[in-house]
Amino acid sequence: MFKKFVLFALVMLPVATFAQETQKIAYVDQAEVITAMPEYKQMVDSMKKSEDDFRAELQVLYDEYTKKMTDYLEQQETMNESIKLRRQQELQDIQQRAENFQQYAGQKQEELEQALFTPIREKLQRAIDDVGRENNFLYIVNSGVFLYTSPNATDATPLIKRKLGI
Repeated sequence: MFKKFVLFALVMLPVATFAQETQKIAYVDQAEVITAMPEYKQMVDSMKKSEDDFRAELQVLYDEYTKKMTDYLEQQETMNESIKLRRQQELQDIQQRAENFQQYAGQKQEELEQALFTPIREKLQRAIDDVGRENNFLYIVNSGVFLYTSPNATDATPLIKRKLGI
């Protein structure tokens, strides 16, 4: 009888341990936390300013193109053929510069976003790691990937926000 009890206890111990460990899973709404971070607001402002600067420069190119195109259309009938070709080439050059600038601006915006977002992501990850260790969670998962979350599940979002001082 004692052997059966010991055997039963040995079999049930891992099951009980596993049952306790499953309670140590939490979730976080990363998007909610990130958008609440002051660094994110600063990033958005910097991105907007950079975008506005690029847009203003692009507008200069478009204004130059529009002016030259208007002049060309008004004067094309009185121009000799070599001047016409030179003006057409100027218009194509401006178009090419505008296209190149758009590509350059897009690339620079992506680089800026990465440079500004990396420290935000790292800070969030450190907070998630700290909250996970402090609360003995086995996992903290992003809530955006689940189709269903039990009302009994642990939401670590407030804990992480508190850790970040939000």
